[in-house]
Amino acid sequence: MKSIEVKNLNKTYKQKLKKIRALNGMDFEVDEGQICGFLGPNGAGKSTTLKIIMDFIRADSGDVFINGLSSKEISSRKGVGFMPENPPYMDFLSGKDLLMLSAKMHCIDSKIANSRSEELLNMLDLSESSDKKIRNYSKGMIQRIGFASTLIIDPKLLILDEPMSGLDPVGRYKFKNILRDMHARGTTIFFSSHIIPDIEDICDRVIIVDKGRVIKVLDEKQMKVFSNEGYRITLSKNAIVDNFKVKKSTSGLNLIEIKKDKLDEVIVKLKKQNINILSIEPLKRNLEEIFVKLISDDM
Repeated sequence: MKSIEVKNLNKTYKQKLKKIRALNGMDFEVDEGQICGFLGPNGAGKSTTLKIIMDFIRADSGDVFINGLSSKEISSRKGVGFMPENPPYMDFLSGKDLLMLSAKMHCIDSKIANSRSEELLNMLDLSESSDKKIRNYSKGMIQRIGFASTLIIDPKLLILDEPMSGLDPVGRYKFKNILRDMHARGTTIFFSSHIIPDIEDICDRVIIVDKGRVIKVLDEKQMKVFSNEGYRITLSKNAIVDNFKVKKSTSGLNLIEIKKDKLDEVIVKLKKQNINILSIEPLKRNLEEIFVKLISDDM
């Protein structure tokens, strides 16, 4: 089942006398149970897409479905936790007040809500600040209380816009572990980010966007294939190799680095020379290198 279906979204904003094309045929799907990253540079259309999914704004054309229901129907967002990039919370509320309000909006019993809020405040290191007004929270604390307000409803689908922005390394570590735990329990997670290592670390699918459209979708297997730019073959110290450029490892072993489409050919040549192959390892590009190349190719 598809948790999210985005079909050919187009959106233009008017700014004074100019028209700005924010979305240009944005089209993708998120399967139930996935943890899917939405990756793109600033201005790529990520936040606009999420706002349309949540029906905060409407597209000029195109459709969005959440669990098979049009996003224009209020019922489509039942059980959906959403966290915006810059949450405009009522800053006279305390952190605890915000959680209880979120629970009440989703018709959660007050006793259950109170128990969940205490658990979440403790989990996100906000217990001591639970009675503070949100106006006195730091950026990182606002991110954490916003995250807690999405979790208190026990969502089946989480939609998060730049959720780890403003968090310190410890906060990001805890945040990612919570997402992993929720994913393991079957929650579908869709989040936008420009922090590439966070997406690479936890996602099993990545949607890469630029200029208001999808330029590449990579699942876990494709990420591995796409990131593999070649192989390193390790040979014994005394191997005498003809017709190959050989490097030395720190332990004195012979190393050959080749392009990925040359592997079969090189193995055959090495066997003909009766050379013992100790290991074959892929040479990996990280997601950041892939992202930069894709965006450069799209310009």
